Amino acid sequence: MIGSHPYLDFNDAEPQSELPGITDRAQEKEEIKTRLLGRVEEALRYLMPAGKVRHGQFHIGDVAGAPGESMKVELSGEKAGVWYDHAEGKGGDILDLWARSRGIDPVARFGDVMDEVRAWLGDPMRVATSSTPPRQKNDPPMDDLGPHTGKWDYFDADGQLLVCVYRYDPPGKKKQFRPWDVQSGKWQAPASHRPLYNLPGIAQADDVVLVEGEKTAQALVDIGITATTSMHGSNAPVEKTDWSPLRGKRLIIWPDRDKPGWEYAQSASKAMKAAGAKSISILIPPEDKPEKWDAADAVAEGMDIQSFLRNAQYAGPDGPKRRIRLRDWTFDRYLGPAPERRWLIDGVLPLGIPGMVAAIGGAGKSMLLMDLCAKVAQVESGSPMPMEALGGPLVSVPGTAVMFTAEDDADEVHRRLAGLVGALPDPSRLIVVPLPNAGGAIPLVAMGREGPVLTDAYEEMRAELLEIPDLRLVVIDPLQSFAGGDVNSDPAAGAMFFAGLGRLAAETGSTTLVAHHFRKVGMKPIHTAAEAREAIRGTTALVDGGRWSYALWEADSDEAEKVCEKLNRRYQRDSVYKGAVVKSNWPTDKTIRTYVREPSIGLLQERSIDLALRVEGNEDLSKSLAAAVGRAAANGQPFTKSGVSGLFERRSELPGDLQDYSKHRLTEIVESLLSSGGLVQCIAPGSRLKKWLDVPGGEFALGVGEFQLGSGPTEENVNG
Repeated sequence: MIGSHPYLDFNDAEPQSELPGITDRAQEKEEIKTRLLGRVEEALRYLMPAGKVRHGQFHIGDVAGAPGESMKVELSGEKAGVWYDHAEGKGGDILDLWARSRGIDPVARFGDVMDEVRAWLGDPMRVATSSTPPRQKNDPPMDDLGPHTGKWDYFDADGQLLVCVYRYDPPGKKKQFRPWDVQSGKWQAPASHRPLYNLPGIAQADDVVLVEGEKTAQALVDIGITATTSMHGSNAPVEKTDWSPLRGKRLIIWPDRDKPGWEYAQSASKAMKAAGAKSISILIPPEDKPEKWDAADAVAEGMDIQSFLRNAQYAGPDGPKRRIRLRDWTFDRYLGPAPERRWLIDGVLPLGIPGMVAAIGGAGKSMLLMDLCAKVAQVESGSPMPMEALGGPLVSVPGTAVMFTAEDDADEVHRRLAGLVGALPDPSRLIVVPLPNAGGAIPLVAMGREGPVLTDAYEEMRAELLEIPDLRLVVIDPLQSFAGGDVNSDPAAGAMFFAGLGRLAAETGSTTLVAHHFRKVGMKPIHTAAEAREAIRGTTALVDGGRWSYALWEADSDEAEKVCEKLNRRYQRDSVYKGAVVKSNWPTDKTIRTYVREPSIGLLQERSIDLALRVEGNEDLSKSLAAAVGRAAANGQPFTKSGVSGLFERRSELPGDLQDYSKHRLTEIVESLLSSGGLVQCIAPGSRLKKWLDVPGGEFALGVGEFQLGSGPTEENVNG
């Protein structure tokens, strides 16, 4: 039973006349069925190329193999091979499905079904007795070539079966291909306008790979690449093939590595160009491959086909292919609504970008990044209480985080994780690779004869990461252990390193971060985010190469002591840090945060909100500043954090107890109020920047504030 529906099984078949030499037909049937179930997915792809595998089931439109979802076949367990078509209300086992997909009566022609399955499994064909029922109308007759050794179905774009191409390997003769025209019921290909293979797939794709032969095309289709071929491959009469379905498509022609293959690629490219293909590239097979090497061989070798297609050498129909074709990137490619920016940490750290986290040695950036990885791995969909990291909430999308650490061994990683996370909803979503236990450092960049290049180790890491379907975060710690070139002094090496990170981020869709060090700054303390950015070690190519940078710097001892006092903590050196986004290619929250080290595990924990309620040990100070900001905005003369209209520059308008504060201290109080929601930054009418300060619910906060003449902001400041 499937649910409440009975299904057919060959155990219900009428007794058949036995083939010579078979004494126990039931035993033979079970043996064949067992062997077929051992290759059930392969068999289904052979019978129904348009099917898709998802969640342990094979999905297809119907028993004829039309694209769709209404029919499902189990791929494993006790019900492996069992199918049910919900649209028709019918089902059965794998042998019944084989028969029906081939248009054969599963009861009256049981012997023919068994013969076909045996042939597909590679058994020698048995000769049936004269009692075999007559052939049905649209089935191809047996001929002198013996049983076919392969079969490929050609459908139209709507999934209607048009032609079946059979392969034969007669003993002592060359392989032969014969097309069976389903409509006419004859051994012949359509006289003209012969269809391309995999038309349903072509209709849904923008990029298509043309190869030689159905077997090769199906090898690519099976790994998720839209591929096609013309009937008879390189022997196809180009003028008789209907190339029109390739109009507007981007084409790659992957020829066999031989002279006929290259000649076919040239003639096919001209036909496709005439049919209106958007672009055509001819792949140049690698020189180290043997004669006749093709895409099916590449799949069998376990090659990363997507990577190979991206990095292979190409020629165009009229000569060598340029790396970038400008006509592929015209404005029409950007029409329609722009994609929304996706975030890993809402408003702080986007998804799918390369970046860095920098600090002095011993600050705790490795622990902070490991904590971020653990939190990414803990995220559950729709969580009402999102976890916080780096000053913002993690977006509630589950995914996998990977960290490569070159400085900590497995025991240290174990101790750190024990302090950070007790359990995960899915342990496989957190991967931490301690390189001291995994072969040592991995140089991702090396110096080649013409400058820095990405290494084979980089390609291996990239291939591993591409196999993780829900990857959201990759951390590489620290940069220097993964850069074979001198990235600190050589701008080209730094640029190449971040080009590699950018490629990983783009191809996997994950945020890719690297931990890096500050240069030695002597005795001069860091007070601002700009100073922290300047302190990042190496050439400007390192910061410029990444699209996002976060810096952590130690608070001076006086401020650190006050922070510990406000939090009722015992002051310890190296326990209080500041942190902020110091570089971003888009608007992000660049608030300066305060971090305090948790002594038990050594993790820097953000305490900005706690401190906002304890400024100078008295909430009245924050309330006094917020009230002054609100009054100024209500009078049409709002403050900004800095600049001509900044709080420090207009400190004479503040209450007396705030007028004596330094610019840095006033900025810190404002940042705390912004973090806690006591103040907001606004875009005022006529302004292009989100910089004006107001209290929540104020006129500028609501977008209706009007500037008034007086000692407040000038028109130049408003528009600047």
